[in-house]
Amino acid sequence: MKKIMGSKARSRRMMLRGFLRWLLYAAVLLLFYLFECNPIIRGYCPLLIIPLATAVAMYEGDLAAGVFGTFCGLMLDMANGVTVVGFSAIWLLCACPFISLLARFWIKATFISHFIVNAAVVVIMGMMDFLFLHWMWEGAESVISLTGVVLPSYGGAILFSVPIYFLVTFIVNKLRTKEQRRLEESAQSAEEAEYKEKD
Repeated sequence: MKKIMGSKARSRRMMLRGFLRWLLYAAVLLLFYLFECNPIIRGYCPLLIIPLATAVAMYEGDLAAGVFGTFCGLMLDMANGVTVVGFSAIWLLCACPFISLLARFWIKATFISHFIVNAAVVVIMGMMDFLFLHWMWEGAESVISLTGVVLPSYGGAILFSVPIYFLVTFIVNKLRTKEQRRLEESAQSAEEAEYKEKD
């Protein structure tokens, strides 16, 4: 009976920690969204929501990463006001589950791996942004948009990826129990062993 009560209390604690973790992710997303809407430097705003989405994806499951990435993309599109709502959401919906799977099976979650993965996502999104939202409509004048808007904004998303990664890591370390981490590591190693057997 004591064991059952203890396991129930532990599972409640784990659920509470999970809820608080996602609440903090949402709070950081809202803060970055407000920053995007009201940039400190007029006309320049690093797209901090992208590295937040990719950092969370490295620590969460593929489904959760995809849902959070979609929300991040929608918030980014709404804050931008220039892009079609859903443009960034589609790219992050594809990228975040892929990053989650990468972190689970092939790469270790470190600030270096996050920097590289985030930079790849940012470069692809920046190229698509420039191609579909500037070059197609502005033609030769799109060079002004490239140097004045696209490069500084997406460059900022790469530049600030390391501090954002450490912020997400801090949230994860504080709100994941050692027991939960051990369970996830054992599940991950079992999945890796099963994956190798199939090959």
